[in-house]
Amino acid sequence: MNGAADVVICGAGIAGVAAAHFLSKAGAENILLVDERPPLSLTSDRSTECYRNWWPDPEMLLLMNRSIDLMEALADESGNIFRMNRRGYLYLTADEKRAADLKTTSHQTSSLGGGPIRVHSSSSLYYQPAPAEGFHDQPTGADLLIGNELIHKYFPYLTKRAIAALHVRRAGWLSAQQLGMYLLETARQHGVRFESGR
Repeated sequence: MNGAADVVICGAGIAGVAAAHFLSKAGAENILLVDERPPLSLTSDRSTECYRNWWPDPEMLLLMNRSIDLMEALADESGNIFRMNRRGYLYLTADEKRAADLKTTSHQTSSLGGGPIRVHSSSSLYYQPAPAEGFHDQPTGADLLIGNELIHKYFPYLTKRAIAALHVRRAGWLSAQQLGMYLLETARQHGVRFESGR
Protein backbone atom coordinates (compact mmCIF):
# COMPACT_ATOMS: atom_id res chain seq x y z
CA MET A 1 0.00 0.00 0.00
CA ASN A 2 1.09 3.52 -0.72
CA GLY A 3 1.61 5.63 2.39
CA ALA A 4 0.05 5.60 5.83
CA ALA A 5 -3.60 6.06 6.70
CA ASP A 6 -5.33 7.19 9.88
CA VAL A 7 -8.43 5.09 9.08
CA VAL A 8 -8.36 1.85 7.08
CA ILE A 9 -11.69 0.34 6.00
CA CYS A 10 -11.41 -3.26 4.85
CA GLY A 11 -14.03 -3.93 2.22
CA ALA A 12 -15.42 -1.53 -0.37
CA GLY A 13 -18.92 -2.86 -0.59
CA ILE A 14 -21.85 -0.61 0.23
CA ALA A 15 -21.16 -0.86 3.99
CA GLY A 16 -17.48 0.07 3.64
CA VAL A 17 -18.22 2.86 1.17
CA ALA A 18 -20.97 4.23 3.45
CA ALA A 19 -18.57 4.14 6.42
CA ALA A 20 -15.98 6.07 4.41
CA HIS A 21 -18.58 8.59 3.27
CA PHE A 22 -19.97 9.34 6.73
CA LEU A 23 -16.56 9.36 8.46
CA SER A 24 -15.14 11.78 5.89
CA LYS A 25 -18.25 13.95 6.11
CA ALA A 26 -17.81 14.06 9.91
CA GLY A 27 -14.26 15.37 9.50
CA ALA A 28 -12.10 12.25 9.63
CA GLU A 29 -9.06 12.53 7.38
CA ASN A 30 -6.61 10.23 5.61
CA ILE A 31 -9.13 7.42 5.06
CA LEU A 32 -8.17 4.39 2.99
CA LEU A 33 -10.63 1.89 1.50
CA VAL A 34 -9.03 -1.50 0.75
CA ASP A 35 -10.58 -4.32 -1.27
CA GLU A 36 -9.22 -6.97 -3.61
CA ARG A 37 -12.16 -6.32 -5.94
CA PRO A 38 -13.44 -3.08 -7.48
CA PRO A 39 -15.73 -1.08 -5.18
CA LEU A 40 -19.38 -2.16 -4.99
CA SER A 41 -18.79 -5.35 -6.95
CA LEU A 42 -19.14 -8.45 -4.74
CA THR A 43 -22.63 -8.53 -3.17
CA SER A 44 -23.53 -4.85 -3.44
CA ASP A 45 -24.48 -5.21 -7.10
CA ARG A 46 -26.87 -8.06 -6.24
CA SER A 47 -29.06 -6.09 -3.88
CA THR A 48 -32.83 -6.49 -3.99
CA GLU A 49 -32.80 -2.66 -3.92
CA CYS A 50 -35.81 -2.42 -1.66
CA TYR A 51 -36.35 -1.19 1.88
CA ARG A 52 -39.07 -1.11 4.56
CA ASN A 53 -39.47 0.02 8.13
CA TRP A 54 -42.26 -2.50 8.89
CA TRP A 55 -40.67 -4.99 11.31
CA PRO A 56 -42.07 -6.73 14.42
CA ASP A 57 -38.72 -6.33 16.18
CA PRO A 58 -38.29 -2.93 17.93
CA GLU A 59 -34.52 -2.75 17.41
CA MET A 60 -34.80 -3.56 13.70
CA LEU A 61 -37.58 -1.02 13.34
CA LEU A 62 -35.46 1.71 14.98
CA LEU A 63 -32.48 0.78 12.80
CA MET A 64 -34.55 0.93 9.63
CA ASN A 65 -36.25 4.22 10.54
CA ARG A 66 -32.80 5.77 11.09
CA SER A 67 -31.46 4.22 7.87
CA ILE A 68 -34.42 5.55 5.87
CA ASP A 69 -33.90 9.01 7.40
CA LEU A 70 -30.30 8.92 6.15
CA MET A 71 -31.27 7.66 2.68
CA GLU A 72 -33.93 10.36 2.33
CA ALA A 73 -31.37 13.03 3.29
CA LEU A 74 -28.93 11.61 0.71
CA ALA A 75 -31.70 11.57 -1.91
CA ASP A 76 -32.47 15.23 -1.21
CA GLU A 77 -28.85 16.38 -1.32
CA SER A 78 -28.13 14.44 -4.54
CA GLY A 79 -31.29 15.41 -6.41
CA ASN A 80 -32.44 11.80 -5.87
CA ILE A 81 -29.77 10.45 -8.18
CA PHE A 82 -30.52 6.92 -6.95
CA ARG A 83 -34.27 7.13 -7.69
CA MET A 84 -35.59 6.44 -4.20
CA ASN A 85 -39.35 6.01 -4.14
CA ARG A 86 -41.96 5.16 -1.54
CA ARG A 87 -44.28 2.86 -3.45
CA GLY A 88 -44.52 0.61 -0.42
CA TYR A 89 -44.85 -3.11 0.21
CA LEU A 90 -48.14 -4.92 -0.24
CA TYR A 91 -49.02 -7.98 1.84
CA LEU A 92 -52.12 -9.94 0.75
CA THR A 93 -54.26 -12.79 2.01
CA ALA A 94 -57.31 -14.72 0.86
CA ASP A 95 -57.70 -16.44 4.24
CA GLU A 96 -60.08 -15.00 6.89
CA LYS A 97 -57.86 -16.11 9.79
CA ARG A 98 -54.77 -14.58 8.23
CA ALA A 99 -56.69 -11.37 7.61
CA ALA A 100 -57.41 -11.15 11.35
CA ASP A 101 -53.74 -11.94 12.11
CA LEU A 102 -52.66 -9.25 9.65
CA LYS A 103 -54.73 -6.68 11.51
CA THR A 104 -53.39 -7.77 14.93
CA THR A 105 -49.72 -7.80 13.90
CA SER A 106 -50.15 -4.47 12.09
CA HIS A 107 -51.34 -2.80 15.28
CA GLN A 108 -48.39 -4.34 17.14
CA THR A 109 -45.85 -3.04 14.60
CA SER A 110 -47.56 0.35 14.63
CA SER A 111 -47.25 0.52 18.43
CA LEU A 112 -43.50 -0.15 18.19
CA GLY A 113 -42.98 2.96 16.03
CA GLY A 114 -43.83 1.78 12.53
CA GLY A 115 -46.32 4.61 12.08
CA PRO A 116 -50.12 4.82 12.20
CA ILE A 117 -52.33 2.03 10.94
CA ARG A 118 -55.35 3.10 8.87
CA VAL A 119 -58.11 0.54 8.30
CA HIS A 120 -60.26 0.96 5.17
CA SER A 121 -63.50 -0.87 4.42
CA SER A 122 -65.11 -1.21 1.00
CA SER A 123 -66.78 2.17 1.49
CA SER A 124 -63.56 4.03 2.38
CA LEU A 125 -62.79 7.24 0.51
CA TYR A 126 -59.54 8.04 2.33
CA TYR A 127 -56.98 5.61 0.93
CA GLN A 128 -54.15 7.45 -0.85
CA PRO A 129 -52.42 5.40 -3.58
CA ALA A 130 -48.64 5.71 -3.83
CA PRO A 131 -47.02 7.51 -6.76
CA ALA A 132 -44.50 5.62 -8.89
CA GLU A 133 -41.68 8.08 -8.20
CA GLY A 134 -40.46 10.14 -5.25
CA PHE A 135 -41.02 9.87 -1.52
CA HIS A 136 -42.02 13.32 -0.26
CA ASP A 137 -45.48 14.09 1.13
CA GLN A 138 -46.35 10.41 1.48
CA PRO A 139 -48.04 8.81 4.47
CA THR A 140 -46.14 6.65 6.94
CA GLY A 141 -47.39 3.59 8.77
CA ALA A 142 -49.66 1.29 6.81
CA ASP A 143 -53.10 1.05 5.21
CA LEU A 144 -55.15 -2.10 5.72
CA LEU A 145 -57.68 -2.52 2.91
CA ILE A 146 -60.55 -4.88 3.76
CA GLY A 147 -62.66 -6.48 1.02
CA ASN A 148 -61.86 -7.52 -2.52
CA GLU A 149 -63.89 -4.71 -4.10
CA LEU A 150 -61.69 -2.06 -2.48
CA ILE A 151 -58.46 -4.00 -3.12
CA HIS A 152 -59.39 -4.53 -6.77
CA LYS A 153 -60.24 -0.85 -7.21
CA TYR A 154 -56.65 0.16 -6.49
CA PHE A 155 -54.86 -3.04 -7.53
CA PRO A 156 -56.93 -4.42 -10.45
CA TYR A 157 -54.20 -6.86 -11.49
CA LEU A 158 -54.46 -8.85 -8.23
CA THR A 159 -56.50 -11.99 -7.69
CA LYS A 160 -60.16 -11.52 -6.85
CA ARG A 161 -59.71 -14.00 -4.00
CA ALA A 162 -57.77 -11.43 -1.91
CA ILE A 163 -59.81 -10.25 1.08
CA ALA A 164 -57.22 -8.14 2.92
CA ALA A 165 -54.24 -6.11 1.76
CA LEU A 166 -51.72 -4.35 3.96
CA HIS A 167 -49.96 -1.50 2.15
CA VAL A 168 -46.84 -0.62 4.17
CA ARG A 169 -46.02 3.00 3.34
CA ARG A 170 -42.47 3.80 4.52
CA ALA A 171 -41.07 1.30 2.06
CA GLY A 172 -40.04 1.18 -1.57
CA TRP A 173 -37.18 0.83 -4.00
CA LEU A 174 -33.97 2.58 -5.03
CA SER A 175 -30.91 2.00 -7.19
CA ALA A 176 -28.37 0.56 -4.75
CA GLN A 177 -25.58 0.89 -7.33
CA GLN A 178 -26.31 4.57 -7.88
CA LEU A 179 -26.50 5.14 -4.12
CA GLY A 180 -23.18 3.35 -3.66
CA MET A 181 -21.52 5.37 -6.42
CA TYR A 182 -22.83 8.62 -4.95
CA LEU A 183 -21.41 7.70 -1.53
CA LEU A 184 -18.08 6.69 -3.10
CA GLU A 185 -17.74 9.83 -5.21
CA THR A 186 -18.58 12.19 -2.35
CA ALA A 187 -16.14 10.28 -0.12
CA ARG A 188 -13.44 10.73 -2.77
CA GLN A 189 -14.20 14.45 -2.90
CA HIS A 190 -13.44 14.49 0.85
CA GLY A 191 -10.06 12.80 0.26
CA VAL A 192 -10.92 9.11 0.73
CA ARG A 193 -8.55 6.86 -1.23
CA PHE A 194 -9.11 3.38 -2.61
CA GLU A 195 -6.45 0.71 -3.07
CA SER A 196 -6.74 -2.82 -4.37
CA GLY A 197 -5.40 -5.33 -1.85
CA ARG A 198 -6.16 -7.99 0.74
